[in-house]
Amino acid sequence: QEWKARLGSPPLNWKVLELSGDTSHDTRALNSADVLVCTPEKWDLISRGWQGNGNTNKGNSHTKSGMNFVKNVHLLIIDEIHLLGEERGAVLEAIVSRTRFISRLVEEEKISENGNEKQENGRTKGEHTRIIGLSTAVANPVDLADWIGINVKGYGVNTKRGLYNFRPSVRPIPMEVHIRGFPGRHYCPRMATMNKPCYAAIKQHSPMKPVIIFVASRRQTRLTALDLISYAAGDETPHNFLNCPDEYAEQVASTL
Repeated sequence: QEWKARLGSPPLNWKVLELSGDTSHDTRALNSADVLVCTPEKWDLISRGWQGNGNTNKGNSHTKSGMNFVKNVHLLIIDEIHLLGEERGAVLEAIVSRTRFISRLVEEEKISENGNEKQENGRTKGEHTRIIGLSTAVANPVDLADWIGINVKGYGVNTKRGLYNFRPSVRPIPMEVHIRGFPGRHYCPRMATMNKPCYAAIKQHSPMKPVIIFVASRRQTRLTALDLISYAAGDETPHNFLNCPDEYAEQVASTL
């Protein structure tokens, strides 16, 4: 709904179409849409029929009409592409591989018709569709960029031009990073020395807002939580982290 309000109003006046398991659209709606919002599984189903051959399932208007629509796509945005190693990773691999194959095929058809070849900045030469992958921190961004078609192996001015690493300051909610080191060779004593500074950091940086603390094990989660409760009790604020009435907390505790 937000995209329809932003992109569907002047001066763009684009038609935004949502496609999910709960919605279905005919051939005319797909071909007339400017922006299509869908899940990877749904786009995989649509793009399978890009050739428009007889291998499509009967009664499925999406795959039968996929040829014109899929070949006309100029931009593919994949959100949370870091899920490539998760359950839906195979679907993302199929989407990217199929899109790049179709993209090169369409570009070759244009080259054969026009007799010339063009190159886009930051993209592999000879591709019709631009692929943008949005991700959280990943260990191999260069490999991921190379996979979706970004020039990362050359030595020209456009090398890695399409690979971006955004700073925390450009987040919708700005984030500051504070790093503090703790000496100690053994795990348990070192973790114990971190609890009080952690409590002090909560009071200093986020006394009234939610906080997430990452620890290495389930046992350490319990120990850290008990220490934080004891520090809050020492400050005579034992219910400092509840943010709810005592009656409600007791009611929830009785169900555990």
